[in-house]
Amino acid sequence: MRVRETISRKVQEEAWGKGVVNELAHYIARNAPDVKGFSDKNLWRMKQFYETYRDSEKLSSLVRELSWTHNTAIFSLCKSDKEREFYLRLCIADH
Repeated sequence: MRVRETISRKVQEEAWGKGVVNELAHYIARNAPDVKGFSDKNLWRMKQFYETYRDSEKLSSLVRELSWTHNTAIFSLCKSDKEREFYLRLCIADH
């Protein structure tokens, strides 16, 4: 199971909150200091990313073509799948 899926499930089923995710980020930093990108902020973004795209095969295939930075902007600012698809395709075309 991937980190983003695990966090999503734990937040929903076991009421994980900011404190637990913050501790997880610190745990990763202490135990795997060479692994980057797992701050508490990024862990929440990973969760949001997973929840946004998990049920959309069409969008899931598009997000693989863009960087994390592009995807973060699109999934956090767009309100609908139709809007996300528009900006994903636009970025891919300009890429």
